[in-house]
Amino acid sequence: MDDKKLYLQRFSVFQRLIHLLVILSFLTLAITGMALKFAMEPWAQWISQMAGGFVVLGALHRFCALITFFYFFLTLILIRNKWRESGKGFWRFMFDPEGLMPGMNDLREIGGSFRWFFGGERPKYGHWTYWEKFDFLAVFWGIAVIGGSGLALWFPVQLGRILPGWWLNIATIIHSDEALLAAGFIFTIHFYNTHMRLKKFP
Repeated sequence: MDDKKLYLQRFSVFQRLIHLLVILSFLTLAITGMALKFAMEPWAQWISQMAGGFVVLGALHRFCALITFFYFFLTLILIRNKWRESGKGFWRFMFDPEGLMPGMNDLREIGGSFRWFFGGERPKYGHWTYWEKFDFLAVFWGIAVIGGSGLALWFPVQLGRILPGWWLNIATIIHSDEALLAAGFIFTIHFYNTHMRLKKFP
């Protein structure tokens, strides 16, 4: 009996390079952002000293924010090109069974997963599982919420010309709290699903 496993290449080299940008920029944003938020803590001051000061941390944070916007808009361009190549209508393309938008089948997979957790049969997932779709769409949510509030903090004078000053207070809270939530999710649930499960590790 042949025990050799068959491996399929799921992502192109270009897609993996984009994900490498995501990894590097996200980790840098998380480290620099937390150090800036908790600047009075000893560990944050140590990170600042290693980097060359809080001014350098701020510059690194904004540079990686630009990288994030770059790969975000690059992804939108790739999605547009895929849509045009498919020859399908926009909504049909977006909600294709092999696409990354959630559909009714995902609800069935979630129900099947819960039955599996309690001793039932493991469900057969589609091309993308519901948690993989969530991971992908969470990036869009993060760009809108974290990126939008970050731009407000980056350009406070320009924001103050069109909105009351208290919007900056809201942007500060949203930016840091949503970033904490995103980092917590990535370093626990996403890392486990993608890397730490026995069938996935390493």
